[in-house]
Amino acid sequence: MLSATSLNYRTSIHNPVRPLENSDPVSHHRPEFLHLPLLKRCTSLIHLKQIHAQIIKTASHHTDSLLAKLVNSLLDSSQMNYARQVFEEMSEPSTFVFNTMARANALGGSRKYAIELYIQMRFRGLEPDHFTFPILLRACAELNQGKGVHSLILKDQSFSSDIYSQTALIDFYSRHGNLECARLVFDKMPERNVVSWTAMITGYMKQKRYNEGLALFHQMQIAGVEINELTLVNVLSACAKLGAFEMGKWVHGYIDRNRIFLNPTLAAALIDMYVKCGYINEASQVFEKVPERSVSSWNSIIGGLAMHGHGEEALDKFKDMLASGTRPDEITFIGVLSACNHSLLVDKGRECFNSIKGVYGQEPNIKHYGCLVDLLGRSGNLDEAYKVIKEMPIEPNGVLWGSLLNACKRNANVYLAEIAMEQLVELEPFNDGNYVLMSNIYAAKLRWDNVAKVRNIMKDRGILKTPGCSSIEMDNTIHQFMAGDCRHPHSKEIYSMLDDVAERLKAVDFVPRTSQVLLDANEEEKRRGLCHHSEKLAIAFGLLRSSPGTPIRVMKNLRACSDCHLATKLISKIYSREIIVRDRTRFHHFKDGACSCNDSW
Repeated sequence: MLSATSLNYRTSIHNPVRPLENSDPVSHHRPEFLHLPLLKRCTSLIHLKQIHAQIIKTASHHTDSLLAKLVNSLLDSSQMNYARQVFEEMSEPSTFVFNTMARANALGGSRKYAIELYIQMRFRGLEPDHFTFPILLRACAELNQGKGVHSLILKDQSFSSDIYSQTALIDFYSRHGNLECARLVFDKMPERNVVSWTAMITGYMKQKRYNEGLALFHQMQIAGVEINELTLVNVLSACAKLGAFEMGKWVHGYIDRNRIFLNPTLAAALIDMYVKCGYINEASQVFEKVPERSVSSWNSIIGGLAMHGHGEEALDKFKDMLASGTRPDEITFIGVLSACNHSLLVDKGRECFNSIKGVYGQEPNIKHYGCLVDLLGRSGNLDEAYKVIKEMPIEPNGVLWGSLLNACKRNANVYLAEIAMEQLVELEPFNDGNYVLMSNIYAAKLRWDNVAKVRNIMKDRGILKTPGCSSIEMDNTIHQFMAGDCRHPHSKEIYSMLDDVAERLKAVDFVPRTSQVLLDANEEEKRRGLCHHSEKLAIAFGLLRSSPGTPIRVMKNLRACSDCHLATKLISKIYSREIIVRDRTRFHHFKDGACSCNDSW
């Protein structure tokens, strides 16, 4: 039978807890048997305070263990200060309690206090366990602090080869951008598990070293390590960035073969892979089969359709999303606005932008304004775009002014271009793309003295034009090309194919747009430079190595220039090939001499 004190305690709680059912009569006289079940059932802070009072009142040699459980419950309830108060009441806290307090402070409280807790623990003569150093590394805010913990791990033989501590070191060095140290730790590990492999791959992905991440994934497969969902998400992300479709397709097959559940994160990553590799139909098929459609999976397909120029279809998906009861977030609206942008649906774009606050009660962010300005600029509404920038409640950034500058190039508006450029020189003084755009705007108006001034500014500031880089996947290998590249083992055949392409283009009266070349060179040198742009090299390689009639898919790091865009349209017709190019902002589907962007990009 429970004591009178316990009965009074139970009846004082708003939601009384049922008496414990236990056949052991001795248990009714032991506080830990009384309080532990109550701690698990607590739903409010007042309940926890009442249990705390009872633990103190019925003090015994079990008090510290009960207080440890109370600390854990308080931390679960985000009562950090109260948990610290209870912790400091303990006469002999264990390593487990120190770890619990340190973890909570490392993640959401005071990193400095978490480190102090480790010092207190060792001062009391307590030994660390397998969880101590990973928690301590999480608390380290600076690289040198982590290196200090690394030295502590190396000094203690029991932890120098501990898989948890070593994996935590990989994660720490990766978070601080020191992949060399992370890889050194990884390579010296006597034993590795899926967590350590995934941690190293995730370090590579965060630093945008996708090729190295995929190479390590290949090693992981050879080692026979079981692959988990986080590994798959990282690999799919790398495939999306690189356009590595074959590897992404293999991952999809692995998911199907092993009947891995497509949770929202994995589903969104898979859809995004197909989208970014140029396979929008396959992305749609995956979306239709997703068992649980979260906002992230909706966002992936809406954004994907937008990138591929299927604006109306993207808007239809947005309607389906709303009908399903899924609430849109800020990324959803970026996707919807992008759909309006890439398909020049101006009125619907304005309507969508206004609905962000007017219908959904959300404040438009800088990216939403950027989409609106870009849409207005693409559609020729330059004055309205400029007005949005001037009147927006957020300070405009370089992206917005850059969108206006790009629209000025398309519409040959020198006046607004100079206003935009004046802002960009302050915001992005070393962004070569802005200077190139401004030079092209002057060139289009035959203002060669201004072109020369822009070039001189670039020279004086040491600003170099970012070289174009294009890639194409062939036989499960990514082939990369730079402008004028001769490093490829098949360069001779590639340039021979380019000569054939040039002859066929000349036969249909194609004239290279030499104003695109920012060089002090004669016309013949400019034509040759245009002919050797990176995407043309990649397309030539695709024509050489792929089967007739099959699509050619190219990934490019820069926005497609007008010369390459026009040439690719004609190549698609001349060679009867669909050519899909992903540039910095969208996909271009070239077929039968036309492009899905309708010549607006």
